[in-house]
Amino acid sequence: MATGTLTNIYVFGGSNKSKLRIVWWCAVGFTLCIMLGTITVPIPLLFGLLLLIVTVVAYYIFSALEIPGASSTFFIVTFALPINMPVAPAEALMRGTMVFAGGMLTMLVLWIMLKFQKKSGEVSAVEKEYQLLIQLFHDYTNEAQYKTTTKQLVDQFKSTDKQLITSSGAGKKQSNTLHRLYLLHNNAEGIFAEILELKTKQVQVLPDILLEMMEYVEQSVLQNHTSEDQVQWKEKVELSLDFQRLEKQIYRTDEILHSPEGQVQYEVHLRKPLYGKQLFYNLTLDSLVFMNTMRYCVIMAIAIFIALMFDFDKAYWVPLTTHTILIGTNTIHSMERAVARTIGTFAGVITLSIILAFHPPMLVSIFILSISAMFTEALVGANYALAMIFITTQVITLNGLASGKLSILIALPRMLDVVMGVVIAVIGLLILGRKNASQTLPIAISEVVRYEGSFFYYLFSKNAYLEHQAPRFDEMKMNIKLSNMYGMYNNAHGELFTDTQKVSQYYPVMFALEEISFMLSRAQHNGHPHTIDDVEMGQYLIAFEEMALHFEKGIPMTFGTGLPSLPQYVHIRSALLNVQQYTRLQK
Repeated sequence: MATGTLTNIYVFGGSNKSKLRIVWWCAVGFTLCIMLGTITVPIPLLFGLLLLIVTVVAYYIFSALEIPGASSTFFIVTFALPINMPVAPAEALMRGTMVFAGGMLTMLVLWIMLKFQKKSGEVSAVEKEYQLLIQLFHDYTNEAQYKTTTKQLVDQFKSTDKQLITSSGAGKKQSNTLHRLYLLHNNAEGIFAEILELKTKQVQVLPDILLEMMEYVEQSVLQNHTSEDQVQWKEKVELSLDFQRLEKQIYRTDEILHSPEGQVQYEVHLRKPLYGKQLFYNLTLDSLVFMNTMRYCVIMAIAIFIALMFDFDKAYWVPLTTHTILIGTNTIHSMERAVARTIGTFAGVITLSIILAFHPPMLVSIFILSISAMFTEALVGANYALAMIFITTQVITLNGLASGKLSILIALPRMLDVVMGVVIAVIGLLILGRKNASQTLPIAISEVVRYEGSFFYYLFSKNAYLEHQAPRFDEMKMNIKLSNMYGMYNNAHGELFTDTQKVSQYYPVMFALEEISFMLSRAQHNGHPHTIDDVEMGQYLIAFEEMALHFEKGIPMTFGTGLPSLPQYVHIRSALLNVQQYTRLQK
């Protein structure tokens, strides 16, 4: 049952519903793992094959859906736990029931905590957007700080969007709040888009009255998300034509806060989470998630084969060690985790060996398990080496309690297992993870450029697809390509023997492309964008393709392409010109 409660480790940030959902599916996964492990443990070959499948599938799902946390770590622990227990395939159902009960206990405790929390994750996310917008207003004249806040806002918009989408489908009372939050989120994106437009038009200073209005609506959002006890803005405002669209967008916030529930429900169009589609879109050879999963699969297969072939005492500890190193964010980070795991495990084994030398009773052992779990939660994100001391203590104690043989004899062999797992992971990373990301990053950028070119044509061509009720352009695929691009960039920075200065030159291009993506999404959701004629469209499409060829084939961009003005969303043109300029400056 204690194994089932490990599902709490997967409760990270996100919407309330997504937290409950992840605990439910982890409980189901743990239940299947303990049952399959119990049934197959007498057959090493089948046991190893299923362990590999469970590990790789869980790793891919967590990576593709961008779920933070321990990845497939505790799926490995749960599947391999029967190694420490009496061989009894007939007890598979009973063990599975106990693990599932532990998962449901975690879910019950989490549900109670969420019910009594003052503010949901979705509310906090929307409030954070408006706080950052206030900061952007203050930073408008400070170019360096403006760029930093802009990046923070774009990241926050993506995070909030994900939280709101994963919250859809809740009960009626929660749905009313969710609808209003979704409109406030869309409106925050609209305010941001208008600021980008003003910056593109080289407007130097924002009027003080706009800042006052923004501070007013931000406080309104922070105080409450209903129309009760809210005082509406009464002051008359007269602004020049340049600022009227931004003024209207700010007024829109006040309108959303005071609209009746029926009006809010009529206006909102919630999107549903499409997990299957997201998993499917990552099954391509140019996907970083898929590439990392294939590398992970090969190295883990070797670790499992060696552990079973050479009959290690507790064979699962070798692939578990290899796994915890491979889930590092990049090669250098994985190497750091290898050192930290070795030091932490040795320290943990020595500490636990000293404790076990005194032959503690069962209640003391359970207390040690609880304390270790508490310190693991507190330290795993801050200091991995220190956390490994408590992780080692926790896992060995859990295995000892499960087998009924909690003694120093089960602790000491762990050091050899860890060293073997570390060696396999490090050699695998040196062979398979040297310069893959830095070599494929330009191709990932070219994929984003081409997709945005298609999106641009869909929105602004004379065909007017949106007006003719055509199916919406697939934004999820674009978001996956952007995520893939940034993942490649981060991995490239963490590769061994990579020219990080050269890699860093791509960042301004990537951020400009992300801004273009944001504006294209705004254009699609607002509907009826102003179209341009075929000649002007041709110039834009040539510009997109020239940039894509530059990154894909390394063809220099000596001159660039002049771009006609856009009647709407002028920041798209500005960002494209910036990309052209950055590519010409690249060496």
